[in-house]
Amino acid sequence: MNNAGKYNKRINIFKTEVITDSMGFHTKERRLIMSPYAHVKTTRGMTLIKSNTDFEKAYTNFTIRYPHTKIDRDMEIEFNGKVYTIEYLNNVDEANVELEMQCKEITH
Repeated sequence: MNNAGKYNKRINIFKTEVITDSMGFHTKERRLIMSPYAHVKTTRGMTLIKSNTDFEKAYTNFTIRYPHTKIDRDMEIEFNGKVYTIEYLNNVDEANVELEMQCKEITH
């Protein structure tokens, strides 16, 4: 049984699509796929320093309840005014209960 209180942050998951207008010009448009609640966990700065890792390689983990809509790595996550790319997807324990997304921030 999952603790529902653990999913306490609202995130937005977007897909960027190329749209062709009536004049034939291509524009990119972000389309909202879903806005689930998530458990958010960031890599601590001290952990990065101890492992002598570059801060650019810091990941943020977003864990959500397993969605009915398919999530893929071409999508982006928006949280707390920042945008993240999805680097890795993990169906936790292959149980279709939780989906963990390891993401990298692309805005500062």
